[in-house]
Amino acid sequence: MKQDRVVPLYRADGFPTLLTGAKAQALARLNGAGLSVPDGVCVTSRWFGEVASRTDIGRSIEHNLRDLSAIPTGTGRSLELIRRALTRTPWPDDLVAEVSEAARRLLAAGPVMVRSSVPVEDGAGLSFAGVFESEGPLESVPEVLAALGRCWAALYSARVVSYARGRLPDEYAAFLQSWVRPDAHGVLFTRDPVTRADGPITDVAWGNTTDTTSGRASAGRVALTAGDGDGDSGVTLPRALRDSLNSLARQGEQLFGHPLDIEWVWSDGRLHTLQARPITHATATRDPAAAWWPDSDVGALHDVDLGLCRRRFEGALMKHIWLRRQCAALDVPTYREAYVVYRPEDTRRLADELAGHLRTEYVQVNWAARGTGTVAPLAELALHLKRGHDRNPLGDPAFCAAHIGEIVPAEASGFSAVLSDGTVVIEAFPAGLPGIKEGGLVPSVFTVTPAGQVVREHIATFDRRCRVEPGEGWWWHPEDTPPYTFDRPDAEVLDIAGLTRALCESLGEARVEWYAGDEGAMVRDVSLEGGRLDAPSSPGGQLISGGVASGTVLNLPDLGDLDEAARTLEVSVVGSGMDNAAVMADARITAAVDAVGGAKDVIVVAEYPSAGLIPLVDLAAGFVFRRGNLLCHTAIVLRERGVPAIVSPGAARLRDGMAVEISPAGVTVLSDRGQAC
Repeated sequence: MKQDRVVPLYRADGFPTLLTGAKAQALARLNGAGLSVPDGVCVTSRWFGEVASRTDIGRSIEHNLRDLSAIPTGTGRSLELIRRALTRTPWPDDLVAEVSEAARRLLAAGPVMVRSSVPVEDGAGLSFAGVFESEGPLESVPEVLAALGRCWAALYSARVVSYARGRLPDEYAAFLQSWVRPDAHGVLFTRDPVTRADGPITDVAWGNTTDTTSGRASAGRVALTAGDGDGDSGVTLPRALRDSLNSLARQGEQLFGHPLDIEWVWSDGRLHTLQARPITHATATRDPAAAWWPDSDVGALHDVDLGLCRRRFEGALMKHIWLRRQCAALDVPTYREAYVVYRPEDTRRLADELAGHLRTEYVQVNWAARGTGTVAPLAELALHLKRGHDRNPLGDPAFCAAHIGEIVPAEASGFSAVLSDGTVVIEAFPAGLPGIKEGGLVPSVFTVTPAGQVVREHIATFDRRCRVEPGEGWWWHPEDTPPYTFDRPDAEVLDIAGLTRALCESLGEARVEWYAGDEGAMVRDVSLEGGRLDAPSSPGGQLISGGVASGTVLNLPDLGDLDEAARTLEVSVVGSGMDNAAVMADARITAAVDAVGGAKDVIVVAEYPSAGLIPLVDLAAGFVFRRGNLLCHTAIVLRERGVPAIVSPGAARLRDGMAVEISPAGVTVLSDRGQAC
């Protein structure tokens, strides 16, 4: 074993920061000063570097980061492919053995945590607090190894790209640490982090320690120099805990020479230190100003305090910003968005300025996560900004951040792509209907030949339409109608084909999401694919993803729970595979995963390609659907992973237990020993 690949946590400060990271080094120093730090083992950046260089992981990282730089609209997909390589590529046996041996030693004393110690983490300039991942408590070596892979993969996330101003860290390190069951836990500041006043304060809570750093805990703030009485939040600390925290604050500042932010746990009458980092903004000045930024100005947004809206920027919106730059360069229309930081007294001025940037009658205002905003007339934007001011205060409570986007009152929406023979395929739906992305609706399908001829492959019938209504949450409101056929004019189809060709020529193999109405067609989003699509139909049905697979039929007759999980967890093309802990913790998803993963070579039969099926793609040998479309999110993932899938007219006759083969020719029953569904 090389002596600098896996080292005792207590010796981490004897190695360069690039190997063990500042977090591990700080704990080693605290332990050396006689403070209680749970035992652990540091897995250094040398170990992770060797895993990458001796497997395909290194090449995947290099290739996808190069793509990320060249095609910013592919940020999400490039990062997802890196995360997938990290969590699914087998690691060299000798390197696995080193970590496994260290984990077994720690597990002999109880559960273990996996915690990041990235060399750039806990620095004097940037703390990266809450940006990287930790997992636990874990009770077996396989759990530890899997968590180590997921924590490493979390380095390649939109959250890290955003926090690091677009530059990902070059090195990764982590440590395994014995878990301490908490009676109380919190974060200790040796100086007030806001006012910078002398005297330690602490947040304190009871329960799971991960709730402390995530902000989910119901914590009280206590001024430790206030004596034995209640703190600011009415929380009374036991005398022994208060004395221990005061002592930790004094010793920590003496040891490091600057104010600290210390994560602690109180267990069985003893104080344990889990992390100590500089209070990075203790000497910084902050002078917020009311302003707004168009969505195309991504560089400025990196330095704007967006509060809870930061999550929107780090996820899909980062891609949207770059996409709008690309669309502007190609003269392809798209809807507009903006960010605003404001005080109540600034709302009228900012709303007047935004009226010159935003063009639609209605806009959506989000103060936090998707789906929690308000849809309002643009003419009433100032009123709604003022009403929503207290939803998302920033570090300075006088200010608030919001994300504002145009709402296009389109008649049609859908997807389009350029096929391998140069034909453009267009799938159209009435705008706003639920189930469009999830594959639950059959679209009207048009093709446009390279010579510009429009062909109507299929004109669908619908019995609902949607209208835009102001109010809370989602803005499209469906209403039942008599059945109607959904055709589109040739001019609109050609308009959609034109913008699709322009984007695909610039970005490569792309699937375009669009809106269309009286003002013409405009781009809503783009998803990148690994290759051009072949013709959308085959002799045996509509081919969703090519290839041949055989296995045993498993029907998933009720997709309602999976649909709901997909909407709640925002399951889509990017970031919702089996390496996504939030998705895989959902009971609705895990029930389906257990059903499909419990047998070998399963052919999943379902009504349509619900986005809730995406977590199952890596477990199934193939998929058969009763209805569906070529360009929905699940179809993209199936093609990307190389999993055969087809829409077959005979799907309703397939019963559990049947042995079948699926191919471009259709579905062949090899053995009819299935049980009635």
